[in-house]
Amino acid sequence: MSKTQSYRLVAGLAGVIGVSMQIAKDGWGMLLYYTVLSNILVFGFMFYLVYAEFKDGSVNNHRTLLRIKGGVMMCITLTFLVYHFMLGPRVAPADFWNVRNFLVHYIAPLAMIVDTLMFDRRRSYDRLDPIKWMSVPIAYLIFAIINGQWLKLAIPGAVDSPYPYYFLNIDKYGVQPVVIYCVVIAIAYALLGYVLMGLKTYIGTKNN
Repeated sequence: MSKTQSYRLVAGLAGVIGVSMQIAKDGWGMLLYYTVLSNILVFGFMFYLVYAEFKDGSVNNHRTLLRIKGGVMMCITLTFLVYHFMLGPRVAPADFWNVRNFLVHYIAPLAMIVDTLMFDRRRSYDRLDPIKWMSVPIAYLIFAIINGQWLKLAIPGAVDSPYPYYFLNIDKYGVQPVVIYCVVIAIAYALLGYVLMGLKTYIGTKNN
């Protein structure tokens, strides 16, 4: 097993542990959080990369896979940034300073970011990839609004349940503030995607 595979295996296992701890504490309703879903996406992808390298050699030979991986990294980066700057400051110290919280909000995202920046081949993305990478967060946003307005599935531990996050609570804040939050996050997300594309021009494994 290569060093890269070992890194991805450990990162994936850390993600499994983090998600398992979240579900063990608060139940399967945790699957309604973007945080948990993005962590599942990441550890599933990490395990797939380990398998793909065993089967076909370096994943850097598969540009399409690297482009998809860029989108996966952006999904979990959103988890990290939104939590660190918008949600983390609002939670009680006991809910912040614990292993399960750090695993899903910090360790998994940072492990994926480091993996993508350092191990992936340079210049692997297409010009419109950062826009395409927005599809997963947008799909979750649509689901979250539908749940908050009509499905009413309870979100464990969420003060704004059936909305998972306060900035999506249309009933409490109204449509306009929610739209503004979402537009600002979407613009920042797209810009960050292009920052990643720029960084990957200079950082990572050199093209053959």
